[in-house]
Amino acid sequence: MELIQKYIYQVYKEKSFSSAARTLYISQPALSAAISRFEKDMGIKIFDRTKQPISLTPQGAIYIDAIEEIMSVESIMERRFRALSDMSYGALSIGGSSFASYTLMSAVCAVFYQKYPQIKVTLDIGNVGKRDFLGESLLKDELDLIITYVNNNERYIYEPLIEERLIISMHKDAPWAEKLKCYAFTHEELVSGNYDRSKEIEDLSIFKDVEFISYENNSLIERIMTQMLGNYKVTPYTIKNARHSEMHYNLMSAGIGAVVITCLPIINSQHVDKDMLYFVPKTVESHRTIYIARTHATDGNPIIKNFIHTAKEVCATMKVL
Repeated sequence: MELIQKYIYQVYKEKSFSSAARTLYISQPALSAAISRFEKDMGIKIFDRTKQPISLTPQGAIYIDAIEEIMSVESIMERRFRALSDMSYGALSIGGSSFASYTLMSAVCAVFYQKYPQIKVTLDIGNVGKRDFLGESLLKDELDLIITYVNNNERYIYEPLIEERLIISMHKDAPWAEKLKCYAFTHEELVSGNYDRSKEIEDLSIFKDVEFISYENNSLIERIMTQMLGNYKVTPYTIKNARHSEMHYNLMSAGIGAVVITCLPIINSQHVDKDMLYFVPKTVESHRTIYIARTHATDGNPIIKNFIHTAKEVCATMKVL
């Protein structure tokens, strides 16, 4: 509320210029002169000074109603700001489409919920359609944060969360598994981290006869697979409109083909599947960073800030290869 509005409202409450002046710590002539100038500028009379105590004119009553509406709105705004600052009120929307983001968001949200149970969180894990669907939703303010592998858009603020490794996985009964199992690691070896690093595979041509479940054409993981494996073979099974790896992994677990997949959900899971074989490529392409991104417009939002802080804390405790 502007200073002149405070002056006018104080006079209205105390029905006296001299009494309001004492409350406001200014002289009575200065207060009277300030309100008179305002009345002249507005072309109205707010107070009827011919009566004692002074009273409002009809125009003055309208003006006081407007001031009280402003005060009400400001009070609501202040309560919301206070609620944001103590994390007892608010909402957050987060997008992610990869198998790794599912693992991260589950772990991070569990801790965030314990810290801030009053914050409403919406997760968008679809990303079906255009390749940059989640990025576009972020720019439209439909999402507050996204989990992503790219950091090349100047309109976003990126913060690294965790480094991951892409590994190759297949069922132990797959037709090509027998001759490759000497290169494989068990789940226990990957989780412990105490595996023979010399078994990491530099020459990925050993997988030339393996059928892989392909990813959507021109998707990020499909481009990485081409860089790693070259002109790799594919299974007769195609997954349409899926930009994450969960369905690929499920098909592989059922005995259909091999997959290139992030290690994070595998080595951070309590579930041990003894029927799986895991291979660790020793290539530049098998290493990548997962980022959390927001727009510059939300840079000062305390809910977003606290979620990112929580995400970094959780990721620092996760196992990586």
